[in-house]
Order: sequence, then C-alpha cells, then structure tokens
Amino acid sequence: MLLLTGACAGPPAASVPTPGPASADVPASAAGPNGEPPPDGYFALRPVGSFATLPDDEQAAATVRRTSWEPRPENDAANKTPAPPGTHVTGYAGMLNSQAVFGRVTGDFTGTTDEVIQWAAVKWGLPDELIRGEAVVESSWYQGLVDPSGAPINQRGFGDFGDCGGSPPGAPYGPRGPSSFGLLQVKWCSMENRPATGTGGWPWTERSTAYAVDLYAAVIRGCYEGWDVWLGANYRAGDLWGCVGRWFAGDWHSSTGDAYADRVQQAVAAKPWLSWPNT
Repeated sequence: MLLLTGACAGPPAASVPTPGPASADVPASAAGPNGEPPPDGYFALRPVGSFATLPDDEQAAATVRRTSWEPRPENDAANKTPAPPGTHVTGYAGMLNSQAVFGRVTGDFTGTTDEVIQWAAVKWGLPDELIRGEAVVESSWYQGLVDPSGAPINQRGFGDFGDCGGSPPGAPYGPRGPSSFGLLQVKWCSMENRPATGTGGWPWTERSTAYAVDLYAAVIRGCYEGWDVWLGANYRAGDLWGCVGRWFAGDWHSSTGDAYADRVQQAVAAKPWLSWPNT
C-alpha cells in the first residue's frame, strides 16, 4: 500500500545517465526441486549509485530463472498481460530524477508470478527475496482476486477502499472502491501530483502483474538512491528498510512504517511461499 502524504518540489534534479543495456549478475543459486526459488533467493541488492547501469527490460528478462512453479494460478491472466507499449506514469514532484525513474517503468514482461518478481528485482537492482516478502504482507501474492460476484477482495490484490476519493476515474468500483491495486498495492493517487488528472498507473496496476511490480520497484529504487526528497531532513540514501516502511506509511521511520518493515522482514525470514501448493 503506497501512501504519499505530501509530495513537494525538491531541489533541481541531478543529472543521471539514461539506463541502458547492462549485463545483470547471473545468480549461482538453482531453483528448488519443484521450481521454487532457493531459500536465499537469486539476486542481491545493488548499491546506491547503480541506477545508470541497471539492466533494461530484455537484459532482466534474460536473467530470470524460468520454471513452471506457480502457487497463485489465479494470477495467470494478469501474469500474461504486459502493459501496452508507451504506458507510463508521470510520477510525483517529490522524487528527484522522476522522469528517469518513472520513464523506465514499462511492465513489458510475462511469466509466472515468481518470474515477474525476479524480473522486477533484476531490473531495479533489488533483492528478489524482499519483493517476495513484501508481496506476502500486501496481498499474499494475489494480483487481483475477486469473489464469485466479481467484487474485489480486500488484501488480495485490492486495498485502501474509499481512500483517494475511491477508485480512479474510469474504474467500475466507485467512491467506496479500492484505491490500491496489485501484488504490491500501488495506490493510484500517490503516483500523481495532487492537481493531476491521471489515474496513477491504473488500469495496468490491476490488469498487469508486471506493470504493478515494475512501478513498485521503481519507487523503492528511487527512494534507496536518495531521491525521495519529500521525506524530509532525516531521510537518507541507502536505507532499504526505511524505504520499505515509507511504501506503507508515507513517511520516514515512523513507528507505523518501522512496524510494517518488521512484518516484511518476518515474511522474508518465514518464506511462506516455499510451503504453498504448486500448480
């Protein structure tokens, strides 16, 4: 659940080279006997300052460990739906280098739920175990689960019902509907400057697993690089768990954000996905 409490214009954006193809680190770890990821995952965190050498979409896709392991077959349609070419969200003013960050969000990938997580992790230089754990806390790895009547289910790919004035313009859910969508719960009104008339990445944050995870990972990477300057004077680069807490609480190291980060760390340690049924 992304909560942005007050984006503000920061100092002029630094000059950042446009990321292009770069060889991703090929992990030595092998998949488990059923295709599940190894206990420590495949990919490590890339350090602050790595943005300009992050792999592009194709490089990241080539590094994904492809298996048939799928504990959430309900995601199949969204997993097979890349966002249309040219789909981008503008982002918010409080992110330095926002054009460079949000401009590389494409959702241009298809695969199993875990392959999508791997792809986003490689593309943004994040640990795949972090994304797996945070997806447990946010949605239990459901991209968009609905009940038999077609109504969205809270905490199963939909959340924050009634926030942001309800669902985004054009959504069928109305003013009491969900405002957060997808595996990592991207909150639509937090992805736009307040006067903007966009929809914060929706409908693709709902329809495309890859787009939803791509957009989440962009925010975490930008925060980790030190570019989320709206977070205030105590904010600093290189604090991954601070950025995880920021995703939920919309501030820097509040008790709410830190408690959320603890929950994610517990999920990473427990690794419930290793015991989920595979289909």
